[in-house]
Amino acid sequence: MSYAYTQNSTYFITYKTFHALNFFESDRNKEILKQQLYKSSEKYNFEMIAYAILSNHYHLLIQMNDSSQMNQAIQLINGGSSYLIEKPKYSKHVWERTNKYSSAIYDEKGKYQVLGYITGNPLKHGIIKDFNELEQHKYCNYSEAKELHGKDLVNNLILKNCKFNFESPESFERVYATL
Repeated sequence: MSYAYTQNSTYFITYKTFHALNFFESDRNKEILKQQLYKSSEKYNFEMIAYAILSNHYHLLIQMNDSSQMNQAIQLINGGSSYLIEKPKYSKHVWERTNKYSSAIYDEKGKYQVLGYITGNPLKHGIIKDFNELEQHKYCNYSEAKELHGKDLVNNLILKNCKFNFESPESFERVYATL
């Protein structure tokens, strides 16, 4: 069933893998999904504000002017990646059909909250351990967000919206450097 998207809107979108299987542990599969995200963005003309690819889900924050093609854009991402990735023989499905999330973002505050949540997701899930690694991480667009919005703003958005209990990025770095 198609989701009804509205024109000229910003959306927070999450798709989880079938039974939370880790189809995207390998860099090869993550790279395929990343290429599908960019391919869909170009073909269906939406701005990818933020993205993060994890082993069993991905997050997007997008601005879509012509939302009439949004379902096709998601199909290109999910269907294309499902077709191209390496998957175990025991699973024909990659993406969970019912376990998805799409929500319109109606204001700048909400947009920035989601930006922080998405760009900080690799930290939240322990895939990487600090902001230096996040800068180099290829499967989220933290570095682009930092360049566009400023390092201090993005780092503070991450700390606040990923529910880290730290006063500043520096205190986060001090604690995690000792682990």
